[in-house]
Amino acid sequence: MGKEIKLQIRYIAIVLSALVVFFPDKLPAQEKNDSENLNGLSICCADPELNLNNSLTGGIIHKKVKRWLNGKPAIVNIITVNPHLSDIVVKPTYGEYFLNTVRSVKDFASEENAIAAINASFFKPDIGAPLGISIIDGELLTGPVYKRVVFGVSENNEFLMDKLDVKGKIKIGDDLELELFNYNQSVYSYYGYTIFTDRWGEMTPATSLDFCHIVVENDKVELIKQSSVKIPREGYVIIGPRWLIRGQVDKGDEVSYSMEIIPDDWGKVKYAVSGGPYLVKDGKIFVDRQRFTDKFLWKKEPRTAIGYSKAGTLILVTIDGRRKDISEGATIPELAQIMWELGAYNAMNLDGGSSTQMVYRGELVNNPTVKGGGKVTNALLIVPKPIQTDER
Repeated sequence: MGKEIKLQIRYIAIVLSALVVFFPDKLPAQEKNDSENLNGLSICCADPELNLNNSLTGGIIHKKVKRWLNGKPAIVNIITVNPHLSDIVVKPTYGEYFLNTVRSVKDFASEENAIAAINASFFKPDIGAPLGISIIDGELLTGPVYKRVVFGVSENNEFLMDKLDVKGKIKIGDDLELELFNYNQSVYSYYGYTIFTDRWGEMTPATSLDFCHIVVENDKVELIKQSSVKIPREGYVIIGPRWLIRGQVDKGDEVSYSMEIIPDDWGKVKYAVSGGPYLVKDGKIFVDRQRFTDKFLWKKEPRTAIGYSKAGTLILVTIDGRRKDISEGATIPELAQIMWELGAYNAMNLDGGSSTQMVYRGELVNNPTVKGGGKVTNALLIVPKPIQTDER
C-alpha cells in the first residue's frame, strides 16, 4: 500500500509541475479546474474487464484498455514494437506520388501489407496537403510548420525526436541570390521564398498579388505570374515576395537551389513525420504550445500519439473520443501522462479527431468517429522488410 501511495504522489507531482511550467496564467476558469482534476488518481486506473492482448511473434504487441481520465472513460489502443527486429521497417507513406491524395489508414495499410499502422501528420482538409516536415527514403518532401516537433527513423530503426527547420539559397541568373524559406508548404514570408515541386499537386496554392509564382523547367525560368500556376512535371515553382525581385528576373534565366535540414544530424534520417506538441521529452512530461490553442490542448478529443522508450521500444497510441459514457477522449496533458506511464522517453502528439485510426493485422482496432476511418494524408506503417534476392 505504501509503495502505491508513493507512486501516486509521484504522478501528481510530475503532472502538476508540467502544467505550471507550460500553461501559466493562460487557462479559463473551467480549464483550470480541469487541470486540477487531472491530478486526481483516476488517470492511473485501468478497467480489468476490458483488456484484450494480442501478440505477433517477433515483438509487435497490441493491447486495448479502458482508462478513466478525469472521471471520464477512454478506450486506449496501444501497439509496442521492438525496434531491434531485423525483419520490419517503420515508415510513413502517402500511397502515391502526389502528397495530397487522401485515404483511410486501413487502405494505406492494406496496400503495403502492413502489420500495424496509425494516422500521422496534420493536413489541410481542403486540399489534402500535409502540414509539417516529412521525409521518405531520405528525401525531404515537405518543410516545417512553426518548427513543430518531428519523429524520425534511421536506416537501422533508431528513433529521433526534435524540432526541425530548413534553410537554403536560391540562385537566379548570375547575381540574384534569394533566401529559401520553405519547401512544399503553403506558408510564405515577405523576405524568403518557398519551393513547390510536382509532388505537391497539379497547381500552386493561390496567393495575394504581393507574391509572384516563378515557374522553373529544365533549370530555367519559364514563366512569371502573380497567381496560381501549373507545376511542371520534374520541375518546380518558386513563390515569394514581388518587391524583392521586381525587374531582376527574366524568362530563360538559369535557376538552382540548395537546402538543408536544421539540426544537421537529421540529414541522414530515412523517414520522418511531423506532429505536435511534444508530450514527453527526455523522460519527463513536456507539453509545449507550438502555437496550438487552449481549446486544442484542453478539450477532450480522439487522439493519436507516438513515442519511444530509452531502450528504443516504439509506442503507438490511439484514444477514442466523442462517445459519451463510452470513450470521451483525452486532453493533451492527459495524453502526455499516458505516454509517460507507458515508458516513453520521448513522445509527441499526431493528428487526432476524425483522423485517429489504428490498424493491427489488417483490422481497424479502434473506433473512429467516421465509420471505417476518416481519409487522411499519410499513415505511419510497420511493414515487413522486403526480401533481398541474390541476383548473381
